Amino acid sequence: MSEPSTKRVTIAAVARLAGVSPSAVSHVFNGRPNVSEATAARIRAAADELNWRPNFASRKVSGQGGRSLGLVIARSRGTFGRDPFFMRLLAGLTEPLADIGWSLSLTLVRADEEEQVYRQWWGEQRVDAFLLVDVRDDDPRLALVEQLGAPAALLGAPVPGPVAAVTVRDGTAFAEVLDHLTGLGHRAVTRVTDAPGLAHTRARDKRFRSAARERGVQAAVATWNPRAEDPVADLLGRLGEATAIIVDSETIAAEIVAHAPEVGVRVPEQLSVIAWEDSWVSTIVRPRLTAFDAPVEESARAAVALLERLVRGEDVTAQTVSGRRLLVRESTAPAPNNREESS
Repeated sequence: MSEPSTKRVTIAAVARLAGVSPSAVSHVFNGRPNVSEATAARIRAAADELNWRPNFASRKVSGQGGRSLGLVIARSRGTFGRDPFFMRLLAGLTEPLADIGWSLSLTLVRADEEEQVYRQWWGEQRVDAFLLVDVRDDDPRLALVEQLGAPAALLGAPVPGPVAAVTVRDGTAFAEVLDHLTGLGHRAVTRVTDAPGLAHTRARDKRFRSAARERGVQAAVATWNPRAEDPVADLLGRLGEATAIIVDSETIAAEIVAHAPEVGVRVPEQLSVIAWEDSWVSTIVRPRLTAFDAPVEESARAAVALLERLVRGEDVTAQTVSGRRLLVRESTAPAPNNREESS
């Protein structure tokens, strides 16, 4: 009787058994969403039969790989690529991670794939900690990272639970912007969001309504509908008496500024537009966008420092970074009624 082979099973052997290419096996175990569910299930069954898993852990033990931060984003590639916030976030993470010798593991997934990727990356020791973004109300990831015992931090509004948050000091931002608008004669203002289910959206709605109530401003919240035949016309048709809007996304604010004249609304003569985030997008439209410059890079550095401490086993508390800075440009002007009275 021959002795059983001690030769290590290779990814090629898994691919042969599953009837796929080695790259397909790699994609499945790297958490990439470009393999069908049926094929992924066949690959995992083959890997189980051969008792094969990627050797991430041995790479770390041998010194060939350092620590890694996991960032799992539930957005489409198109949405991700159009959002300057994420480009600033990734740029902001690069330097502090390099300073401590960490790498960044990033993947885009559908919402229903998130749990699988978190469990897989942690179980395979692919990452040492997670950074959570776009935290939703009752987000299942908060309980999941606690169950896994994985160090984690979130960016955005704090939510109940064990995960420490890094937040922007936004307590006076709506007061500042509404003081700017009321000084221009605006008495009805609408906040426009494209992500009504996120925890930070709910927190912003609350602060906006409170600041408006204190100033006697008529406040409303509207949701951007990208599926409408003409999203800009759809939104403008729902503004009622509002003469100013505060838009969560600068790309949406820029789209409104560019397209509003085509549907009969002049910016800023008839409608003042403010973006809650600032980036290069704010200055390529005319009129240029009045916007809040957020400390995205500072938030990224604070999150990395917090996670490094967690991985070392230290106790941490929530972190707050500096507040937004209002940059007044040409997309805000006196309210129409105010302008007529002074003419």
